[in-house]
Amino acid sequence: MRMRLWILSLFGLFMLAGCSTISVVSDYDSSIPFGSYRSYRWSADSPAPNGNDLLARNPLIYKRIRTAVDRELQAKGFVPREKGPVDFTVSVHAGIRERVMVEQPTISFAWRQGYYRGRHGYYSGVWYDPYGPYPRMTYYEEGTLIIDIYDGRSGEMAWRGIGSGILSDYYSTESMHRDLDAAVAKVLAKFPPLTR
Repeated sequence: MRMRLWILSLFGLFMLAGCSTISVVSDYDSSIPFGSYRSYRWSADSPAPNGNDLLARNPLIYKRIRTAVDRELQAKGFVPREKGPVDFTVSVHAGIRERVMVEQPTISFAWRQGYYRGRHGYYSGVWYDPYGPYPRMTYYEEGTLIIDIYDGRSGEMAWRGIGSGILSDYYSTESMHRDLDAAVAKVLAKFPPLTR
């Protein structure tokens, strides 16, 4: 039986070529000394079970995302700490929204040879696309992953990375996990920001 995992597939996002369709943006506070960051911990304000955050309703996906974030941060040299002061804290959020893509009709003009009232002549024909001269609407679901970094000293937000893309249906959890890991890696590729 086909398993529709769109809720679980949140960041697997991606009908086309894996994570290549993920759109990533980030922003940061330029007054933060990112070069001095060495240690981190997860923020205590994890997604509330009764909130609108998709990760609150999917604890297994939340755990998978945390594991992927830890792996990426540690690969960059950051050390996780459970106790004591840290340079920054991490928080993740996610959501899904329905989107509509409207395509305008295409019209092509062509000259064709033909007969008109028994005489050989030329006439023009207007040819529309197979769906007629009406706009086509495609409905799809877009998933968004947000990774927030808070400065450990001030508690202010220091960096935010947002990845979004088209959700896909998955037939196996392995492919979903692979896309989740790729999405997290693509978002965190912009952290820490290159500051002057």
